[in-house]
Amino acid sequence: MIIYNQTWLANLRLQDQVKDDLDSGLISPEEFKAITQKYLVGFYTPGIFARVGMAILTLIAVLFGDGLLAFMAASANIIESWGFVLFLAMLSYFVLETLTKQNNYFRAGVDDMLTLIAGCQIVAVFVMMIGNADGFNIAISFVVLVTSLWLTIRFSDRLMSAIASCAVLAFIFFVWIQLIPAGLATAPFIMMTASGCLYWLAGRYAGDARYINYRDCLYITQAIALLALYAAGNYFVIQTLSADMAGREGPVPFGRVFWIWTFVVPFVYIGISVRKKDAMLLRIGLLLIAAAVATFRNYYHVLPTEIALTIAGSAMLLVAFAIMRYLKVPKHGITTADPDKINSLDRLRVESLIVAETFSHAPDAPTDDGTKFGGGSFGGGGSSANF
Repeated sequence: MIIYNQTWLANLRLQDQVKDDLDSGLISPEEFKAITQKYLVGFYTPGIFARVGMAILTLIAVLFGDGLLAFMAASANIIESWGFVLFLAMLSYFVLETLTKQNNYFRAGVDDMLTLIAGCQIVAVFVMMIGNADGFNIAISFVVLVTSLWLTIRFSDRLMSAIASCAVLAFIFFVWIQLIPAGLATAPFIMMTASGCLYWLAGRYAGDARYINYRDCLYITQAIALLALYAAGNYFVIQTLSADMAGREGPVPFGRVFWIWTFVVPFVYIGISVRKKDAMLLRIGLLLIAAAVATFRNYYHVLPTEIALTIAGSAMLLVAFAIMRYLKVPKHGITTADPDKINSLDRLRVESLIVAETFSHAPDAPTDDGTKFGGGSFGGGGSSANF
């Protein structure tokens, strides 16, 4: 289902792993070079600046190309129809598939931008088709979900995975408030449940070897689910939605529950992160401490903004310092101290790879006739260690 060469994906993960071992001093640069030459990767993946530049050039090329097609079709009076937009979407997706296969693009900027453009054009088609019909929010959130989910599965695109995560939560929200009479009042609890289930499912599949090519996408889904779980009980979010969608001003029902949720959940995240050795939970928890302080500041102006921000930053530093002190002596398998001893299992894993690399030739191999195999380069594939 995924468009990329899965052998190259496996080799890329291996190269990333031995790069960490090289940085840790477990293997020498010569051993690292031998491993990377043995397990080649033919993808073209430029640096971040080249990737951004190629994405911008792709956007410009698409705009000019679509503009030229629109100019050519202007006399036929079809530019404003959804059929013309569908044609552009199909063309963008065809170019995306073709260029990715022919040039072995992998997060090269061109494929990233074409994926986003094709997805937006597909959604625009359905927006034009549906118009202002009843259930517009439900229909569009479902279209965004299906489109972004397919692009995630096909191209393992992390941005599309984030969009798909938001879309599935939006679809549940709109379905609930439209089909249930008291949907808006109970929506926070439903969204808490949906976000928690999404986090659990993403974590379950992230640990499955069958979905290893989508592990980054699943981690992003987990981060979106954690943020949505907090937002579902944040007092400011709930009151804003109540005012915008129900026209109800003033305090919201179960206000104390949501205030407690606003301040307690960030510390719960941090506590769980220490137990589970989860850096993502820790970072999100620290970020949400600032969100909790900002929420309080929005309703109670007891302090100037500068002082409130200072208190929020001090609270984050205090929590970080407390965690560092707590982990100064190793607990739960983690510590803040620099590792002075590499786990023997990790060392065995690397040394086994080196031994396998060194003695990879069979003993009954034919004698050397002067012909050398291996060490070749992929034309424009970007597999070489040199830029």
